[in-house]
Amino acid sequence: MSTVPDHGLKEMVPVFGPETLGVGPHVGFHASLERLSREGDLKASLLLSALSHFAAKGYDGVQVKEVAEEAGVSKPTLYYHFGSKEGLFRQLCLVSLASMSVRIQAMVEPFLTAPIQGREAVEAACTSLLGAYLELLLESQEFTGFILRSIAVPSPDSGFRDLMPLVEKGLSPLGLFMNHVFGISLDLARKEVLLFTTLTGSLVEEKLRDPQYQITDEEIRWITRRWLHGVLG
Repeated sequence: MSTVPDHGLKEMVPVFGPETLGVGPHVGFHASLERLSREGDLKASLLLSALSHFAAKGYDGVQVKEVAEEAGVSKPTLYYHFGSKEGLFRQLCLVSLASMSVRIQAMVEPFLTAPIQGREAVEAACTSLLGAYLELLLESQEFTGFILRSIAVPSPDSGFRDLMPLVEKGLSPLGLFMNHVFGISLDLARKEVLLFTTLTGSLVEEKLRDPQYQITDEEIRWITRRWLHGVLG
């Protein structure tokens, strides 16, 4: 029997799950991959190299040889572990989305333990959650923007739309938060999640356009109030 890994293009299992990554409220997938790489895990080193290349050059601009050389291995070694450039990018998506799901769940859980009542308390909770979600996105802002566009937005790089359910699953705790706070149905909450994440993503886009741009607490509050205005009517 062959010992070569099965690299089906529709494989939906990340090479590193949340337990292996050791992600938590303040530990993201990038830091986790760095730790695994320092410990000698070759797949982690390849994913780290791929992360920097995809973020800088986009999917079409990346050469597999460059990724392999930066990680200190040969191109056949990269193909052995990931099958192809598409397989490598898919695994980068899967690992980051698995991490995101765990961390968003951890963000939301404290808000679900008791009712949040009154406009001031609701605004404070929403502002806190938006700030935590923004912090997550900014940890690897170039790739965060690229990965979500590649999956969700029609473009030459959007051959990964089959991963969209994993994005929605990762964001689903935000819907639970909105159901808990506003008493809206989960179907309506999913629509509000889209608006919430789009508005938050606009701040990341500003940062991408100008790396010196500093997102202020006032901007976070303004985005929160703009979103709340729509929710509360």
